[in-house]
Amino acid sequence: MIHSNRQSECAVLLLGLLLVVGLACKRPETALRERPAQRIELIQTVQGMTPEEEKALVAQLAEGLGLPPESPEQVAGPYRVFRLTLKGKPSHEVGWGLGKTWLISTGTGALTGLLLPVIGYTFWATTKSAVTATAVGGVLGFAYGPTWFTNNQSLAKKLGYFPWTFSATWEVLERRPGGVEEVIASSARPAVHPTTVLDLKPYLKPLPLETPSEADVRQASLRAYAEALVRHFRKKG
Repeated sequence: MIHSNRQSECAVLLLGLLLVVGLACKRPETALRERPAQRIELIQTVQGMTPEEEKALVAQLAEGLGLPPESPEQVAGPYRVFRLTLKGKPSHEVGWGLGKTWLISTGTGALTGLLLPVIGYTFWATTKSAVTATAVGGVLGFAYGPTWFTNNQSLAKKLGYFPWTFSATWEVLERRPGGVEEVIASSARPAVHPTTVLDLKPYLKPLPLETPSEADVRQASLRAYAEALVRHFRKKG
C-alpha cells in the first residue's frame, strides 16, 4: 500500500515537472495565439533612446498587435503581459570600405568553417577535415565579400543611412494581483527555440534629409523594428 502511494506521488511530481517544462518551452508566438496579452512592457538599452521614443515604440506595437498601451489597472484578476527587452546601437558596418568588408567576410567564413568540426564532431573527427572546412569557409567568405559590400552601399544609398542593429528577447508573463508573475513563454531559450532574427529591410523607410542625425536614424530603425515585430506575430497568430 505504501509502495503504491509512493508510486502515485512520483507520478504526480513527474506530471507536474513535465507541465512546468512544457510551459517553459513554449514559444511567445504560441502563447499569444492561445491567449492575447493585455499589456506591453518595454525594457530597453538602446543607445540614446528617449522617453518619448519609448512611448512611441510601445504605442506602435500596441496598435499593431491590438493591445492597450497602458497598464490595465482596472483588471482585478490575472492578466498577460508581452515584455520586450530590446538592445540597439548604430550599425558597426558604417564606414566599412571594400577592403575591410572583404577581410571580415573572409574571416567570418573561415571561422564558420572551423566551427563545423566542433559542432559536428562525429562527422569531422580529423584535423585534416577541420583544415579543409576552414579553407572552404574562407574561400566562400572571400567570394561573398564584394557582394556584401555592394549590398551595404546600395541599402545606404537607398535609405540615406545605415539602419541600426537590434537584439531582443520576447517574453509572455502571467501577472496576478500582488505583483506575482510567471514567465509563460520566452525566446531566451536557444536550446529549445532559437530567437528569431527579424529582417528589417522591407520596413525601412528612406529619410529625406541630406545628413540625418543619429536620432533620425534611430527613430527610423525603431519604427522598422516595431513593424517587423508586428508582422512576425501576425503571421504566427
